[in-house]
Amino acid sequence: MRQSRNQKKRKDGRAGRSRNTRSSQSSSLCRKKGFLIFLGVLVVVLIGGLVQNVILYRVESQVDPDKPYPVKGVDVSAHQKEIDWRGLASEDISFAFIKATEGSSHVDKNFKKNWREANGTDMKVGAYHFMSYDTPGKSQAENFIKQVHWRFGMLPPVVDVEFYGAYTSSHPSKSQMYDILDVILDEFEAKYGRKPIIYTNTYIYKNYISGKYDDYPIWISDPGLSAKLPDGRKWTFCQYTFKAKSQYIADGKKYVDMNVFNGSRWEFRRYNGK
Repeated sequence: MRQSRNQKKRKDGRAGRSRNTRSSQSSSLCRKKGFLIFLGVLVVVLIGGLVQNVILYRVESQVDPDKPYPVKGVDVSAHQKEIDWRGLASEDISFAFIKATEGSSHVDKNFKKNWREANGTDMKVGAYHFMSYDTPGKSQAENFIKQVHWRFGMLPPVVDVEFYGAYTSSHPSKSQMYDILDVILDEFEAKYGRKPIIYTNTYIYKNYISGKYDDYPIWISDPGLSAKLPDGRKWTFCQYTFKAKSQYIADGKKYVDMNVFNGSRWEFRRYNGK
């Protein structure tokens, strides 16, 4: 018996809907399988990360009382000439502060090279600005910010507060220092999203910094490696010698400053300056 055209259309339509339904179910099943595979991989990665962190915590959170500062680092400028950063990292050097700028216009001639190559290692890297008493804080901050672009994981910016030249014997007044330093600190914090570190020596800390900048982390220059700052505060970094040497710095012909972090390897791993 001949089927009418309408009957054929109805049958073809039912067959098409059936094929579409099977295709849709198959596609939905594939999506579910894909999601479950993704979820499984994610769980494995999360568990692996958790296990790794537990192992690292157990190993790195322990500090030998005879070696209370296990995390070592250097600070450098063009004065150190050529540096083999990968070689230096192999000497258990965990961080580096690199001179970027000075005053309102000077840029360390080796900064870009040192910054690029140091960041190619596993070290944590930060940059510092040598503060001048002769130019406005605003232009000094702009000089630094123009050179130092934010990088994920970088250490907080540093303001190096020292006496130099004529200021070594005739010290600046507190107001002269504060008028410049306050602006630089504010500009750095606004740009990089964390409190800048103040580097200085014990004399300047006692007479200018203590009581005025208690919210800022301190990098103290102290060859005696005192456990605390003169006012009892905890320092974050300490520069304990100006005369370290490494075969990877100017072929061992130049001295380099050596520093330590105030904490365990685990604490340093998690340290981001915030």
